[in-house]
Formats: sequence, C-alpha cells, structure tokens
Amino acid sequence: MNIRLTNLVVRTRHANEEIRFSETVTFLYGPVGTGKSTVARLIDYCFGGDLERTPAIQQEFLSVVLGARLGDYECTFERGAEDTEAVRVTWDCESGDSGSVNAPLSAGEVPLLDADVYNLSDLLFHLCG
Repeated sequence: MNIRLTNLVVRTRHANEEIRFSETVTFLYGPVGTGKSTVARLIDYCFGGDLERTPAIQQEFLSVVLGARLGDYECTFERGAEDTEAVRVTWDCESGDSGSVNAPLSAGEVPLLDADVYNLSDLLFHLCG
C-alpha cells in the first residue's frame, strides 16, 4: 500500500496553520507542549480515528484537511470538529478518475462506489489499488 502525506491544514477560530511534509522524511521537533503529538493525532483523525478533546481542541479547533497521495490518486481528507460519523474524501487521478464522497466510518448497507466500498477504510484500500 503506497500512501504519502503531503500536507496538513489545521483550521482554528483564529488562524489556519499548514504543515508541509517532505517527500522523503519529515521530523517534528520542539519543546514539550508545542503540538507534535497533536499533529499525529490529527492525521489519525483524518483517517477515521477519535480525537482527544483537550481544552485547546474544544475551544479552538474547527477542522483539519489532510493532503495525501494514495497510489495514483491525489486525495484530501477533511473532517470537522463535530464530524463523528464520516470523513469528506476527495480524489483525482491523472487517468481522469475523480470524485468526492462523505465516507462513513462504519459500513452502511449502500455501497459508496461499487460493491466493495462501504466505508472509509474500504475507500482507502480502493484508492491505494
């Protein structure tokens, strides 16, 4: 499975902050309490994980957008502070295949794309090939 993170945009009440990831290796460093672990948690949140509701997250966080390349697809994963059921996934491929869907975290009865894609994790595997 080929997944490469490209950037992370965190939207707060007062600012938008962007982190660009290197094509090879990205190091996050800094003093305790500067947000290194929060970056990892927000990436996990974009892929369907839970977000620890710290006081700062509760007061300031609005949404997060993760840019990634999955196989041949350029994708964005967007999730708001209150999005508990789905992640907005948009993708585009040089072959012309593109789309956008609210991918549920839990599988429903109706497929998103075809008979094998029912939720976010199915969509990730589908886009990775």
